[in-house]
Amino acid sequence: MLKSEELIDELIATLHFHNYLKMESTNAFGGEPLNVVANEHRIENIQNYIDDLYVDYFFRTHNFKPIVIPEGWNIQVYTKEGRIDSKGGIELNLSNPFDRYTFVYFITNSVLDSCGELSRMYPDNNFLKDIIILSMRVGPIWECPNIKFQMPNGDEFEQYLCYLHDLKHSMYNPLIRSREIVNYSELYSSKLYQHCYKGLTSQGMLCLEKRHHGYRDLRDIKLFGEYSLEDILLIYCLLIYKFKIAENNLLAFIGLFVSEDLNKESFLYDFYEFENHTTNIELIKPFVRDRDLFLRFTSVIMSKAVKFQFASNGIAKIQFFNEEPIPAIFMDNSLPLPFLHNELF
Repeated sequence: MLKSEELIDELIATLHFHNYLKMESTNAFGGEPLNVVANEHRIENIQNYIDDLYVDYFFRTHNFKPIVIPEGWNIQVYTKEGRIDSKGGIELNLSNPFDRYTFVYFITNSVLDSCGELSRMYPDNNFLKDIIILSMRVGPIWECPNIKFQMPNGDEFEQYLCYLHDLKHSMYNPLIRSREIVNYSELYSSKLYQHCYKGLTSQGMLCLEKRHHGYRDLRDIKLFGEYSLEDILLIYCLLIYKFKIAENNLLAFIGLFVSEDLNKESFLYDFYEFENHTTNIELIKPFVRDRDLFLRFTSVIMSKAVKFQFASNGIAKIQFFNEEPIPAIFMDNSLPLPFLHNELF
């Protein structure tokens, strides 16, 4: 990912100019000059916006292999008018944000307990059987799925942070995230695996072992085009989590396995190459849109500047003051950049 103090300062100044950040004294007792103060939470919010621009830039410029939803799979497809029913048999173009929303919906519902198409194909697979789908809020109106497990992971990520970084979760924000996933996997395989499950019962260990075996049985299959299932899930994790490992999320689990068969044909290697060669913040500056940034600091209930109207098909209308409303997909959307995407698409 990209980090730029200069860009963060520019965005702070923009937020202040438009009254999203106020002048405050850095002294709790007053008596010092007023300055624009952006606390850690606000800076994290701004950095998340920059991360979204970076990931969006990757998806718009990367040459993806074909991703095909098989014929006969009951899904819903996102268009500019919202979500519509489909019987599959379509190829997704992930440079297009509407196909990304469709991809997220498709993968989420494919692994959804006994109802998902993938779960029905492999009803006895313990990796799929252990999955639960929760919801995750991204910004004031956007929601995307969050794949977790009924049986939580062990202490793999906790042990990794302590061993390598001696960090708390709140401080974990790696720069080259693809490399960090490989480090996590390699360190787990070589040293940490023996320390991650000490608090588990024998029944808990058995459940985790079954999930591990279930994932290994599926990771190399190619059901959706040229990508393996592991690559498909990594694409999903880049969209949803921006390749940031967190305790008990999907990436914390599948990241354990990536070093077992790492090669230059993998999707993880594609993003690794992108991260290593795309280090100039000037590449994403042209795609900054003030209103996309403002929405990260907007309250749906309290805002007097922005109005939201929601429809049942996953689409909303966003209006700043008396400007023309723009459409925005608010479900299955982990990269909320509606003003940029309305210009580009």
